[in-house]
Amino acid sequence: MTPDILLLNITCINFFMLAFIAFFNPLRVNMIANKWLGIFLFSVSCMLLNVIIDLTKTRDQYAQLVAFNELSRLALAPALYLSVLHYTSANNAFQRREYLHFIPFAIFFICTMSYVIKPNTSIFSAISIPEIVKTILQIFIVLSVKIQLPIYWALSWYRLVRHQKAIQKVASDTAPVNLNWLKYLLLGLLFMILLSYNNFLFQIQFLKTYAPLGYLIGTFFITYFLLRQKEIYPYERQELADIDLLINEGKQNAVIRPRFSPEDLAILKTKLAVLMENERLFLDNELSLPELAGKMGVSSHDLSYLLNEGFGVNFFQFINTYRVNEAKQLMLSEKHRHLNMLGIAYNSGFNSKTTFNTAFKKEIGLSPSQYIQQMKIETPSAASF
Repeated sequence: MTPDILLLNITCINFFMLAFIAFFNPLRVNMIANKWLGIFLFSVSCMLLNVIIDLTKTRDQYAQLVAFNELSRLALAPALYLSVLHYTSANNAFQRREYLHFIPFAIFFICTMSYVIKPNTSIFSAISIPEIVKTILQIFIVLSVKIQLPIYWALSWYRLVRHQKAIQKVASDTAPVNLNWLKYLLLGLLFMILLSYNNFLFQIQFLKTYAPLGYLIGTFFITYFLLRQKEIYPYERQELADIDLLINEGKQNAVIRPRFSPEDLAILKTKLAVLMENERLFLDNELSLPELAGKMGVSSHDLSYLLNEGFGVNFFQFINTYRVNEAKQLMLSEKHRHLNMLGIAYNSGFNSKTTFNTAFKKEIGLSPSQYIQQMKIETPSAASF
């Protein structure tokens, strides 16, 4: 057995195990999304198994298995998209219309399963179908295989990018729920698509040599993030419906109707500012829009409107402005001279140094270190770090 085939065997087994973990989801988070992800990973496993069968020149010996595995071609792309769709949707209920994505798969299934059950037969030999219909079906299946993956990849990427912007309306710390790992998975899949084109178009030997190793590394990457993922929208049903409306609000071009009179808006602005100053809620690094809305006695949608219209910011920007101001005070405080940058970040309500640095530079225009150096020059007695 060559090293390439050995690596592909290990990778294939890993993908089957990942499919099992995702589908049955021991963490009980993002349930529907993980089931679709499990189907996607199972489809990848089947495709890899056919590659191994081809490399070992045993296609004739496993003809029925190869035919069964070929079914996965038309299930892979829709399953990926539906997984991303449910990861990024606050209203996460399963919809029957999602099955419509599998019409090409269903046609392929009908045409193939008779061969899987009984070799050397096909659905076309069992029933009388005009030749023109057979030809149209075959062309439809071939074209579906060629165009499905790029189209569904683009749709998945669009959904993910939109989610990473929309999550700032809800979360004060987006790092745990921004689905960056899914972005890397999509980029990895794009690389695999390009590798497949390389195999029959460009024949770049370097890529062909190290592709199996890349696939194997990819399985470890997926395993890590699959086992540490968090529930994206861990809220009650009513809050989820409210958040879903809020997130999808930007999709309509209609003018947003005022939710408060100018007088009520001014009162709520004052109430929110007093609440933030007195209770210092921004120090909670897991503070969410629904939680703050509960403290204010308004809906999540109302609070988002208040932030947008009253302060001109979204929830993420609003909370992190308070955190950055708190960090600035800690940097200049003699009492907190013992804190390093990470300590300042945590004590200001940030959940990571990366988020702290990004928010600080966006708010102040300087990195935390640059800000301290500037304060040293302007105020010689400023704390040193």
